[in-house]
Amino acid sequence: MTNDTSPTSLAHNVASQTERTPPNVEDRRVWKTLHALQEKKGVAPIVLDISELTSFADYFVIATGTSSRHVQALADEVEKQLATLKVYPRHIEGYADGEWVLMDYGDVIVHVFTPEQREFYGLERLWSDAGKLVIREDAPLPVM
Repeated sequence: MTNDTSPTSLAHNVASQTERTPPNVEDRRVWKTLHALQEKKGVAPIVLDISELTSFADYFVIATGTSSRHVQALADEVEKQLATLKVYPRHIEGYADGEWVLMDYGDVIVHVFTPEQREFYGLERLWSDAGKLVIREDAPLPVM
């Protein structure tokens, strides 16, 4: 491990197979969310930088849970971890069903899906022009 722990260099270290240049993600909320998802074994987490495509948000953080209960556990952990930064969701949708939980943190929106719902809604396809940061599930994440 190097002594360079800047978010930029680490973001490039954890990125793999992106369609475009990985976004330079410096938002602590995004990294805290990724830590939460990784801690609870979220599947295929990605970050889409949508800041240049829309004005309603800067980032989508997307991950998959293996079941409805796992999706709820991932959402619970994201909410718990972001609360340590004193960041609270403006709105949460879909928690009761646990198929697609949307957590609105203003310019960071977290989507946690079951595999079927992630495939059905295909946010990565819909926002394919966004910068995409793919996180390997075992990759060390920067501490911010």
